[in-house]
Amino acid sequence: MNIGHHDFAQDYELAFINYLNGGDQETALQRAYELGRRAIAGEQTILGLIAIHYRLVQDLKSRLRAPQSWREIIARSEAFLTQALALFEMTHRQTLEMNQSLRDSERRKAAIVGSAFDSIVTCDVNGRIIDFNPAAEQMFGHTRGQAAGCQLAELILPASRRAAFRQTLESCRERAEGVIGRREEITAQRADGSEFPVEMAVTFIKVDASPFFTAYLRDLTERKAYEAKIEYLATHDALTKLANRNLLNDRLEQAIAQLARRQEQALAVLFVGIERFKFINDSMGHTFGDALIQEIAGRLQRGVRDGDTVARQSGDEFVILMAGLNGGVQDALRGASEILALFMQPFTVAGHAIHLACSVGVSIYPEDGKAAEMLLANADAAMHRAKAAGGGSVQFYTRDLSAFAAERVKLENALWGGLERGEFSVFYQPQVRVADGVIVGAEALIRWQHPELGMIHPERFIALAEETGLIGPIGEWVLETANAQNRLWRHSGFPDLRIAVNVSARQFRQGGILPALETLVAAGQVEPGSLELEVTESSLMEDMEQSIHILNELHVLGASLSLDDFGTGYSSLAYLRRLPVDRLKIDQSFVHEMEADPQAKTMVREIIHLSQAFALNIIAEGVETTGELAFLAEQGCHEYQGYLCARPLPAGQFERLLRRGRRPG
Repeated sequence: MNIGHHDFAQDYELAFINYLNGGDQETALQRAYELGRRAIAGEQTILGLIAIHYRLVQDLKSRLRAPQSWREIIARSEAFLTQALALFEMTHRQTLEMNQSLRDSERRKAAIVGSAFDSIVTCDVNGRIIDFNPAAEQMFGHTRGQAAGCQLAELILPASRRAAFRQTLESCRERAEGVIGRREEITAQRADGSEFPVEMAVTFIKVDASPFFTAYLRDLTERKAYEAKIEYLATHDALTKLANRNLLNDRLEQAIAQLARRQEQALAVLFVGIERFKFINDSMGHTFGDALIQEIAGRLQRGVRDGDTVARQSGDEFVILMAGLNGGVQDALRGASEILALFMQPFTVAGHAIHLACSVGVSIYPEDGKAAEMLLANADAAMHRAKAAGGGSVQFYTRDLSAFAAERVKLENALWGGLERGEFSVFYQPQVRVADGVIVGAEALIRWQHPELGMIHPERFIALAEETGLIGPIGEWVLETANAQNRLWRHSGFPDLRIAVNVSARQFRQGGILPALETLVAAGQVEPGSLELEVTESSLMEDMEQSIHILNELHVLGASLSLDDFGTGYSSLAYLRRLPVDRLKIDQSFVHEMEADPQAKTMVREIIHLSQAFALNIIAEGVETTGELAFLAEQGCHEYQGYLCARPLPAGQFERLLRRGRRPG
């Protein structure tokens, strides 16, 4: 079958299926008319048209089970074919009349051409327009008078297409007289400059020794939109508008092919199963269940990274493709944990708050499979293992990774409820003036006492809080709690203390600390004059200009600022001069090594001298021995904190230390 026949059969199928599916009858008959005209123009014989029709009918019959549906389709299909054949005969007769009258009557030719549905443009051998039928006027927005004498290529084509069109004309001229040039899809241009797709065929004809070109052009905008809709429906889930299994498989295979060339990266397939959905769907009804699935799909789509694919696998199962992972398993686990976190808040449907959980199974390329089918199957198996374990968890296809993921997810789930259950507390480590040993401040440090896991060290949960976004509310709680405690001490008659609160890198980089502090100050819950915010060098370096702006705004609110872990980051002297900080904090790693490592001692000495040069206060952390304290005093260090004075203490024990007025010893 040649290309022309293939296009004709495809067009016939699109028009026929649209008609059977309840498409507009008038539009369907017009398409049938066009198909008949194309057939008589040489694209298809009448027998070929009938064969195409009955092939489609038989194909439909093989896919239908209900006899009543089949009888209805037979009736509608016969009506469509009858109209197509009737118009075929009419078009055939009109075409014969046009061919007969070409030599006899220019007026008759003009009438026939003028009534054509397609745009028909006649040009001389140089491509200048001789005639422009009404359909062309409507399609391109130029009148016949405006078009006459213009170069066709320049009038209706974008500049990038004109050279190719001139080659098309030359090619047609070199071929036999009356042969229609091959049909091709090109981009045309209207009078207003807008571009649109057209199908074009060009014929070179001689009449009474006068040669001319005739271009037949058809607007494909409607057909392209219809084809795009068909393609979309073939690749997307109708209910959720997410990718369906066809599109998921295609993208997964493409991602695997790309990673075969970039072996330093990985991809993860996350199989997500919704817990209790069948019960809700059965009890609340399918309409309610569909609305709930749409809510779930929307939350999943918003919760993944840009570039990740979310697909609906079946009724209550979804698949997420995470490609281009540099961190491999860690990135996959982080993504799976974020999916679990999306279900912590209820879904609202028709005024009902629905609490759901999900189970997530994860497979990793290439460890768990090198083919799309295998990765999906293994992720599915891991998801069912997560459901069997009680649901609401992550399971990797590889069991060792599943144990690691289970521990992390357990900790994350506990972290979400820790604040509400009152499991967190604030400990206070004294900050002592070197000159006289008086406690002048305290660093507020969070502690987590879990009822089952016991005391959990901050190193185990702070990073997790950063990843999940919980660091924001946790940080605000520490800020509010520590300042409330400081007010109690002041009202109890203790001297004013400076309370130092750490600001996490995520809080600082995302600008969350500034509005949080503004809100607390406005509510009278924080007194900025007694508050010091500690920020690390690394949190500043990602965008130094923005960091300086945020620090200045915090300073305006009245808070003092401390640069924590100084010496471990990358701050240059130029930036240090511009940073509106009040204090430098010497990292404990340098302090601990001073007595054994001369280079560490030199580093501490230089940091102290640097702070003096910039008129900054300096505090050393991690001081544990009298020798360390003596060296710091000798160099002019202002303050210190560390086990030499006290470990971080609960508020009650810290208060007893305050009553003594000076450090132990």
